[in-house]
Order: sequence, then structure tokens, then C-alpha cells
Amino acid sequence: MSSLIKVVILTLSLDSQANWDDWNSTNKTLYKTYLLATTLDYMQTKNALDNHYIEGNPFLGKYPSDDRILLQKTLSAGFVYWSFNKLDEKRKRKGLLIVNGLQWGVVINNENVGATFIYRW
Repeated sequence: MSSLIKVVILTLSLDSQANWDDWNSTNKTLYKTYLLATTLDYMQTKNALDNHYIEGNPFLGKYPSDDRILLQKTLSAGFVYWSFNKLDEKRKRKGLLIVNGLQWGVVINNENVGATFIYRW
């Protein structure tokens, strides 16, 4: 749970970036949607590994630690923000739609193979 809190704190700090104010509301929403998908993927991966699944991401290895997964997710989100921040609004939107499609595809695939997590409210 503390790892999830760290991710949320790191991603919320993006709002304080000066360049974030230059993004239009659609692109901000798309980026936040990408962060949601990334967080869900992290939670699914963590739960799946606890239930004896093997990680399929070659960058992480078969049994990565929670910290390694969190670091990879945080670096990926930071790289997406950094690289897309340099683009004009139209290209930024296209890129955000692509990374959202890829990330949500992973989340949906994880659900289909049973690598899900328990919702507790």
C-alpha cells in the first residue's frame, strides 16, 4: 500500500510543473487516464505475482520486486510526460491516445487472463 501512495504522490506532483499549465484540458484528461491505467496495471501485476503468475514484461524479469515494478511505472509515466510535453497539441493528443490504447490493452488483457486485483472500498 505504501508503494501505491508513493506513486500517487509522485504523479500528483506533475500538476505543479509549469509546463502542465500549457496543456489543454483534453490532453490533461488523457494523461490522467493513462496514469489510471498504469496504476491499475501495477496493482494487477503485484497481485498476480502474489498468486504465482510469471511476469511477461522482459524489462522486469519473471519475478520482479514491488519496488522494481513501481520504479518502472514511475519512470515510464515521467518519460511519457517529458517527451509529450515537447510536442504541439495535435501530436500530443495522438501520442496520448496511442499510449492510452496500449496501456489499457494491457489492463484488459490482464483481466482476461485472471491477473486482476480485489476491489476493497
